[in-house]
Parts: sequence; structure tokens; C-alpha cells
Amino acid sequence: LRHINLGEPVQVGARVAIVGGGNTAMDAARAALRLGASQVTVLYRRSSHEMPAIAEEVEEAEQEGVRMEYLTAPVQVLSTGGAVSGLRCVRMRLGDPDERGRRRPEPMSGSEYTLALDTVIPALGQQADLSFLNSSVQSTQGLIVIDPTSTTSQQGVFAGGDAATNAGTVADAIGSGKRAALAIDRVLNA
Repeated sequence: LRHINLGEPVQVGARVAIVGGGNTAMDAARAALRLGASQVTVLYRRSSHEMPAIAEEVEEAEQEGVRMEYLTAPVQVLSTGGAVSGLRCVRMRLGDPDERGRRRPEPMSGSEYTLALDTVIPALGQQADLSFLNSSVQSTQGLIVIDPTSTTSQQGVFAGGDAATNAGTVADAIGSGKRAALAIDRVLNA
């Protein structure tokens, strides 16, 4: 997606799988169609009810021809002659809830199958690398801890966007960054 947004050339095969269930997965799936893929499949390890993507994004992707494979997880990328030729997948079932209350996906024995593909695009969750922060800036679960004014636990240090809020949409990240900028402006002009 970054390469597309920078106007750089991007090539995908005719048969594309996107692994993930968030908004980035929907964007990648729709972009693959626009790049010429004839078959795009989103693989998500939980059901449609647990899918984190915005419902409208999923609906629009489906209307454009993206196929959704729920309760499916990749096991192995297959290749022939150094190029992707398929993806071995396994069917999942939802088990007991995890620490966040979401039902944990569990593989179903004997349910493996192969999906013929030319391109696999992982669109899985990411976390910010916060290793640059000193110990006086508090973080938890991969996020910088901020108060409502975007101030961190260290005086004069502010944070915003995905590294602080994990809101998940570009609009939320921009809004968070703007709140942090306004807080910095207030401090500098005080």
C-alpha cells in the first residue's frame, strides 16, 4: 500500500490472498483488484463477527468481488521455481476466550487444504517499536500511555496516533496527532 500511495509500480499475480481481517486487509484486497488480479481472497482466522475491519469496508470489498474465507489460517506458503504457487491453509474453530475476551481460534485437525495462488499479502497487526523511549516514558501493551491532553508520563513529551491510541483508522490517527500538536502549542505558548 505504501508503494501504491507513493506512485511506485506494484505487480500482483492473477490469484491473490490477503492474510488478515482489518481495514488494511480490505485496502490491500481492493488495491489488488485494481492492479489487475482476477481473484482476490481475504483469509481471516476468526468469524465475520470478530473481524476488526469496518463493516462498510468489508461490504465494499465484497461488492468489488473480493471473496472472504473466514475461520481459515495459513500454514505454509508453497512455491514452484522460486515463485508463489499456493498457500496451505487450515480451517479454524472458535474456542475459549483469550485475555481480551475474544474467542481464540483453534485449528481443526484434518481440515488442511491448498489454495492455488500467485501472490500472498500479509496484512496483519503491527506494533510500534518503542525501544527508543527511555524508562521515564510509560508504555503498556505496545502503546505509549497518554492523558487526555496527549501528554506522556515525562514532562514535555507528547504522543499521538497509532503508537498511543491504537484507534485503527487514519482519521483517528490524524485526530490524535492534531490533539498532540495543539497540546504542544499550548505548552510552548504558555
